[in-house]
Amino acid sequence: MNISYDWLKSILPINLSAKKAAEILTDIGLEVERTSTFNSVEGGLKGLLIGQVKEVSKHPDADRLNVTKVDIGIDELSTIVCGAPNVAEGQKVVVAIPGTTIHPTSGEPFTIKKAKIRGVSSYGMICAEDEIGLGKEHDGIMVLDNKATVGQSAANYFNLEDDTIFEIGLTPNRADGMSHYGVARDLLVALKHQKLTSKNTSLKALPKAKKWSTSSAYKNFKVIVDQEDKCHRYAGLILENISVKESPDWLKNKLKAIGLKPINNVVDTTNFVLHELGQPLHAFDLAEIEGETIKVRCPKKDQPFTTLDGVERKLHENDLMICNNTTEMCLAGVFGGEKSGVKESTTTVFIESALFEPVSTRKTAKRHGLNTDASFRFERGVDPAMVIPALVKAAEIMEDIAGGKVCSEIIDVHPIKDHPIEVSIDYSNIRQLCGIDLANKGMNDILALLDIQIIKTGENSADLLVPNYRNDVTREADIAEEVLRIYGYNEVELPTKLESSMSFTPSRNAVKLQKRISDHLSSLGLNEILSNSLSKRAHIQAIESTADLDSQHVSLLNPLSNDTAILRQSLVYNLVDVIKTNQNHGEANCALFEWGKIYRSKNDKFKEQQHLTIGLSGLQNDEHWFNGKSPVSFFQLKGIVQSILELLGLQNCQESALTAHELWSEGITISYQKKEIAKIGLLNPKLLDKMDLSSSCYIAELNWDSILPYAYKTNTSFQQINKFQKVYRDLSFLIDEKVTLSELMNCINKVKNKILQEVSLFDVYTNKKSLANKKAYGLRFEFLHPDKTLTDKEVDKVMKQVQEKITKEVHAELR
Repeated sequence: MNISYDWLKSILPINLSAKKAAEILTDIGLEVERTSTFNSVEGGLKGLLIGQVKEVSKHPDADRLNVTKVDIGIDELSTIVCGAPNVAEGQKVVVAIPGTTIHPTSGEPFTIKKAKIRGVSSYGMICAEDEIGLGKEHDGIMVLDNKATVGQSAANYFNLEDDTIFEIGLTPNRADGMSHYGVARDLLVALKHQKLTSKNTSLKALPKAKKWSTSSAYKNFKVIVDQEDKCHRYAGLILENISVKESPDWLKNKLKAIGLKPINNVVDTTNFVLHELGQPLHAFDLAEIEGETIKVRCPKKDQPFTTLDGVERKLHENDLMICNNTTEMCLAGVFGGEKSGVKESTTTVFIESALFEPVSTRKTAKRHGLNTDASFRFERGVDPAMVIPALVKAAEIMEDIAGGKVCSEIIDVHPIKDHPIEVSIDYSNIRQLCGIDLANKGMNDILALLDIQIIKTGENSADLLVPNYRNDVTREADIAEEVLRIYGYNEVELPTKLESSMSFTPSRNAVKLQKRISDHLSSLGLNEILSNSLSKRAHIQAIESTADLDSQHVSLLNPLSNDTAILRQSLVYNLVDVIKTNQNHGEANCALFEWGKIYRSKNDKFKEQQHLTIGLSGLQNDEHWFNGKSPVSFFQLKGIVQSILELLGLQNCQESALTAHELWSEGITISYQKKEIAKIGLLNPKLLDKMDLSSSCYIAELNWDSILPYAYKTNTSFQQINKFQKVYRDLSFLIDEKVTLSELMNCINKVKNKILQEVSLFDVYTNKKSLANKKAYGLRFEFLHPDKTLTDKEVDKVMKQVQEKITKEVHAELR
């Protein structure tokens, strides 16, 4: 949120540097994240000087040009070629010397350079008002008053003042700080507490309701509030004889300073009051209010409604609407309707100042994807006491700058009254929470500065009344926070000793194991990513049915946007998004991993699990002269997963083919002790198409919560290096194409023996013509005895058993 310091000082009369004010605001919780300088004229007229034309003569080679000699306050006169028809001797003018960058009213800034114009050297430019951003006239150069001082900067002559803009990072609970008045109020509290201003210093008085002369033409105008639970107060008044036109400079500059674009004097007035007092207003063209009636009600379901931005929206039955006798005119507290706004032809307006219920306003804004200055404030809760002062302020300004005349009494429908919040505190608890030794009187003084009334006191307790504009202060801990931020966080003394206790750490520390796995994956060339646990609903809908989405996914009631609507049920979607982003930026080869929780809901029960997801796409290595273009593969990813399991001591895992899955088109499931712990496979092409990823992607998803209980359960044993010779045998089997290597290995493991150490696959042969529905696996068997050299007889005996087992169980044929 942007706050103009000059604007702030018009509300709070203080003599304090902007830097000091920013420091104090940050210390009391209104953090100034950045400061910038604003000039009412772009560029601030920097480098422009006041000069006097001493001589004017015709250019020798151009009928329309003049050669002038201009005094700009230096020893020599400056020669400037000028094409303006009104240039004359003795004039005081604005001069841009070489090196000055000027900012025209329209067009891009440009820098003045020394130039030769038709053979005559020119050392600057005599400026017209549109050339330096002071107006739109270009009939000739600006001629200044004779009292102007030669050599004076143009910025000083035109009395341009720089304004400092504070960019405040407002936390969601500080609804009271959403205006210049609110920030000034908080700053005054700090200044009085720190004795940096007089006790008598006060904020500019708020406008009060007054008696205006009314017109009988509007005596029948009425407001009806049907939805009192969603509209706690609705006030307004009518102004006639309005002339809609451009706003005066002072108003345009105020809005420009905080980043708003001026529109017209009526709309600019409502925006000005919004940012000064924090109360959203809306100006209706009275001609569009049929039946002289404002109705605050909800619409029919799916009622079409076109907003000010020209977008047709379907209304929800719980959207609160401002209507006339027949039709909807405005989304209450959110956005105006296409026909409700003020036009150039508007002569009579109805100004609305209301108090809409925060939750209802937020739901409406989120349903329609709207985020406006008004909804931003109503969602957090505005000050009920500002409804009438804001209305009066707007009316006074419109009378002044738009020629309007108030012609009705203030219409004020107030069905639900707001009352101060009652909070009980114990002073000892406040001291303990804050870690400060502050007497009760000191706390009471701070509370008084904060407009918090003490209605009853006990021996060490008090009952308080908190003003409505601090709707976030509802309990004792909130009072403690208020006391501490004004007392000063920097004033809290650091303890001289630190007390701590020993805590039990489990032998299998999950965090350390996770870090070890991360280091291992990094050593293999993978990069870790960290993504939001909130995910896009579109990710899930890309594959799954809406019914499944609603039944199993945890959706947010009030998501900030459609991109953060649900809690992720898989890390895969975000991982694919990151791969896509990298490839769009020229990083075609991606090897990534992410740790994170996934969430799901079933039968109103919520479950979360820690997962590790690994993704490979592109080539295994960057292209180089010594390696070929080897694309990433299933076996590369499987090897990475196996290395993780081996590192954790999980051996003899079982593999099975991955059944139909919405994420993977093919792959395997890895189990340990009959419990599924991981999935590895090729990502579903349908999902790739939906997520607009062109290259294939291999993904592994490990259930860390299922793996962790088994980590390092296997005892490590050591043995001497075997000094006997290994024996190798090779066999080639012809098997059905559906038989997996895992099934073959399971068969071999059933043969009981002590000498078969390892079996490896060294060849795979397929041929659709000669080996229809078949494939050939070449297996290498490694034998070793711990105490002696093996004989052929001993090896052949085991090999015969292996051959019989494989032939019997998977119907293999020896080639």
